[in-house]
Amino acid sequence: MKKLWLFLALFASASVSAQTVINFEDGSTYTLDEGQEIYISTSNSTLFKRQLMKNKDTFFRAQKPWAKRDYVAQPTDGLPKGSHEWCKAYEPWSEGYTFDMQIWQRHCDSNGDDVYDENDDSWSE
Repeated sequence: MKKLWLFLALFASASVSAQTVINFEDGSTYTLDEGQEIYISTSNSTLFKRQLMKNKDTFFRAQKPWAKRDYVAQPTDGLPKGSHEWCKAYEPWSEGYTFDMQIWQRHCDSNGDDVYDENDDSWSE
């Protein structure tokens, strides 16, 4: 019986996958592909990539900053989080359970009915 549970646990954990999303200071995001690796630095230092030649020579070349983004503009962009306008524009659960969803639950949906309307404490119109 223990072997069966171990097999099921291993099988279930192997089928679970998650996407890694990088959020940049300008509000844009980039979603990593499966198996893709990325190095993140807040300093202005240069990152070098090693290139090994067939004759065993090694070259180090400066890596250009990653410019690719896959961000999609949202109606809440530029609005202060937790404000009346932000609460009205935010779509609950559209991104899953994120920090924004937590802010919406805490500041907008005061009665816990998953709707921001005149029945909530922070509603003003």
